[in-house]
Order: sequence, then C-alpha cells, then structure tokens
Amino acid sequence: MSTLLKLFASGDVVTLPLPDGAFRPAPSPNPLPNMDVINQGQGDVRSLIRPNVKQPEAPSIAAWEHGALLTFADWLNRDAANADAPVGIVLMPTDDPLALAGRLDGLAVIAVEFAKFSDGRGYSIATLLRSRLGFKGEIRAVGDVLIDQLFAMARCGIDSFALRGDQDVEVAKRAFETFPAVYQWAADERDFVLATQVNLERAAA
Repeated sequence: MSTLLKLFASGDVVTLPLPDGAFRPAPSPNPLPNMDVINQGQGDVRSLIRPNVKQPEAPSIAAWEHGALLTFADWLNRDAANADAPVGIVLMPTDDPLALAGRLDGLAVIAVEFAKFSDGRGYSIATLLRSRLGFKGEIRAVGDVLIDQLFAMARCGIDSFALRGDQDVEVAKRAFETFPAVYQWAADERDFVLATQVNLERAAA
C-alpha cells in the first residue's frame, strides 16, 4: 500500500492511506540484452545496450479520495451533469498544462505523473500550473515518487505526494526540511534570502 503525504502552508505534513486499487502496476523493464552476443569481439563500452523502462501509455494512478481521476482528454469531454462533484484529473508528461487555461474551474486536484525518477517534465508542469495558470487547488505528484524528489517537488508548487510503496514514510516527512533556507523565488512562494556570507552563516546556525 502506498501513502499520501499532504504538505500545508504551515509546514505541517499529514499522512493518509491511498485508496485500494488507486495504482495500476508499474511498467516492467525491458528484458536484459545478451551482452556476450552484442559485444563479442568488439571490446567497446559504447556498444553496451542498457535496459530502460518504456514510457507508460496510461497513468499509474486511477483514483483519488473522491472517485476516479480523469485523463486530460476525458476532462475535456466530461459530462457536465455532475458539475458540482469534486473533480480530479491526471496529466501525463506529454500533456500540455497550458491547454488547461480557462478550464480550471471545478478542478479540485491535478495529479502530475512522474513516469520515472529521471523524468523532469512533471516539475515544469507543476510550475506552469501554479505560476502561469494560477491554479490554487491541490497538485499531487504520482508515479515514481521518491524521497529525494520531495523538496524540489514542493518548490514547484506540488503539495501532495503519492509515495512509491517502498519509501520510508517517516523519512519522507522530514524531507521538506532538507534545506533551512532557499535563495531563489519558486512556485511555492517561499520567502528567500540573499545568498550573502552573513545569511549563509545564519541559515547554517
């Protein structure tokens, strides 16, 4: 079972269990190649073929606390009959968040898919939602969400985090305090200090 962390403006972190069946199975790695055959007689490391994980065709998460999460296409074609119900959508790394301009009314949560740890597009999507579009609802990181990413995700305006199941929840809760001070503006609108020697010494104290 995975755990959801919710970060509040006060700095408080609340943990909640994610609903059963929320996550679809993660994609499997491509099979390992037969390196003996590939590199036979070459002795050149540039010829190594390394396994990778294919980009998912569908989101890793299907539901949130109030029902199903819609894909961007489903959101555009939704039935307006239930317009009063809280709505959540999930954006894939290839979705353009700017296409949501003027369509944010009624959205309670936007889940941003991090297909794998090394894919940084989710950070840009979250920043655009907060800074360019002014989205005030919940932005939730889903997918390959690891402890090492949490501080940077929060700086991009993400305020809830569906941790991968193998992550230590107590360690994750402390990740938002990794750095006592920040030195640039970001989507979380956290106060920053000028990076002078005096401020550096004060932050380290």
